[in-house]
Amino acid sequence: MSRGAKARLKENRPGLLRASLNPWLVRVEDHPERLAFVLHRVTGVIIILYLLAHVVVTNTPARAGWDAWTKLMEEFNNPWNEIGEFIVAGSVLFHGMNGIRLLITEFFGLCIGRPERPKPPYIPPTYRACQRKLLYVVFALWPVLWVIAGLLIFGVW
Repeated sequence: MSRGAKARLKENRPGLLRASLNPWLVRVEDHPERLAFVLHRVTGVIIILYLLAHVVVTNTPARAGWDAWTKLMEEFNNPWNEIGEFIVAGSVLFHGMNGIRLLITEFFGLCIGRPERPKPPYIPPTYRACQRKLLYVVFALWPVLWVIAGLLIFGVW
């Protein structure tokens, strides 16, 4: 393999952080599926971190007693905890809604579109099928539900 071919191959492999965990570096012009993919990963990491912290806090009475748990709960009673709950609520809502969309399209095979012969500009038929409409529904419904969750978390509603 020539030196130029190796350089081009390296350009096409941006690495884990750039490709999947940093949504600000992902080019999403006319590719909302890529943004959904990145957000699905980021929200999944947030949910896993929350679940790990939740297991540790819930296990506190068994390790340190009920007094330590009560003290820990008093420390969690602050505005920063509500902001964290708001972020986790948004993550759970997006991850769940996008997961349902992925189940509909990938598991059940609905909204895939008809297969066709590739021709320039090589736009996959799935981008024109109802799969993209489902994605737009997720992107439109998610902020509305997240605002409602925020109103409930912050005690406004």
